[in-house]
Amino acid sequence: MPVTPEFFSFLVENRLHDSKAWFQDHREEYNRLVLEPMRGLVREMAPAMLAIDPQLITQPAVGKTISRIYRDTRFSRDKSAFREHLWISFSRGKAERFAPVPEFYFDLGPEGYEYGCGWYSPGTELMETLRQLILAGDKTAKAALGAAKKQSLFCLEGEEYRRKKHPEAPEELQPWLNRKNIYFSRRGCQPDFLYAPDLGARVAEQLTVLTPVYQLFWKAQQTAQAQAIHTATAVAAEW
Repeated sequence: MPVTPEFFSFLVENRLHDSKAWFQDHREEYNRLVLEPMRGLVREMAPAMLAIDPQLITQPAVGKTISRIYRDTRFSRDKSAFREHLWISFSRGKAERFAPVPEFYFDLGPEGYEYGCGWYSPGTELMETLRQLILAGDKTAKAALGAAKKQSLFCLEGEEYRRKKHPEAPEELQPWLNRKNIYFSRRGCQPDFLYAPDLGARVAEQLTVLTPVYQLFWKAQQTAQAQAIHTATAVAAEW
């Protein structure tokens, strides 16, 4: 079942009621109008995602690839119970030591859609590892920078530092080096694209251009993890 305008109407109305009782009374509508289209998108996108990385989780289920509609309010001032936007994410699952892992995502909400590839809150250690790979001229980093430069679908984004982390580096590297977090995204709200019956396949096809970027993110992830293990082993040996 494709995404329809009713998909967003339900999310908005559910958020306005913000009532678990109302949601339970309308759960069948949620399943039909929201959850089934999300599952369909996952199924459409899965073959392309697995071609990029066979280890990606592609199970079309809430908590696996589909976000929960309930909000986690434990650490938020906003105590609203429900979200009015949902997303799909493809990742290998949480890393044992480094919780954030590279992922492909597709976010849907009343204001439009966004999809791309990145890390969610990678932290300073992972970002510095990424910078060092880029500065060292690592071949995976070169491939990622080259692929990103050739494409025009996705924009490099992420919060930037006020002062350059590596001011001596070439100017063309600065957009990558000077970020607290990093991701590539594409946004839009075109109905003819959003309500197309092959929406998932279209999105997945476009995401494939970010394969070298995803591979660089994973190399940084694995390099940082190896460095942490080496440091821990060295400290243990001193004891």
